[in-house]
Amino acid sequence: MNRITILLLVITLFSADSLAQNWGVGLRAGDPTGLTVKKYMGDNALELNVGRTYWWYGPGWYNRRFDYWYEGKKFGYDDFQYRGYRVEAPVAIQLHYLWQRDIGSIAGMSTPGLSWYYGLGGQFRTQTLYYSYRYKLDGPDWRYVEAEKVTDLDIGVDATIGLEYTFDKIPVSVFADGTLFIEIIDRPFYIWGQGGSGFRINF
Repeated sequence: MNRITILLLVITLFSADSLAQNWGVGLRAGDPTGLTVKKYMGDNALELNVGRTYWWYGPGWYNRRFDYWYEGKKFGYDDFQYRGYRVEAPVAIQLHYLWQRDIGSIAGMSTPGLSWYYGLGGQFRTQTLYYSYRYKLDGPDWRYVEAEKVTDLDIGVDATIGLEYTFDKIPVSVFADGTLFIEIIDRPFYIWGQGGSGFRINF
């Protein structure tokens, strides 16, 4: 399912007669990196982010993920060496219900268009990993595993807080946020710190 199809499905979740000037659609960089859709409802909003997850973590995160997977397997090899990884189809979906508040002024200076928001929601994250390693078992010769397939699935709840600025003359808003994600599946109560920024075109 491509991102355009996902966007069309999201729009159909809401009443068609409330679309005008109540939507924002744009791009987000961070975790996840991809498409962002926001439905404004007065002082509240619904936000959906869909895209590639783990974009900024680098090899260190995947190496630690291998250690977690390998420890759980308890192979008990005589000797063992980790050799690397390959990743496919890393996808994340975030859905948040937000409370949006105008800031009004900062240090006595008017700040029209600037607001802050906070909210609660949930996440679904998945990717396929292929680990390579070698091991010794009852002898001196190495045995090689070139692509051990591991499906990484993370589901949980989160809380987010952010800033948003909407331009006066053009229908564009920019935003930045931070999110605390708590896994329920597959590592219960494991806590992630996430963040992102981007822009949306409002209509």
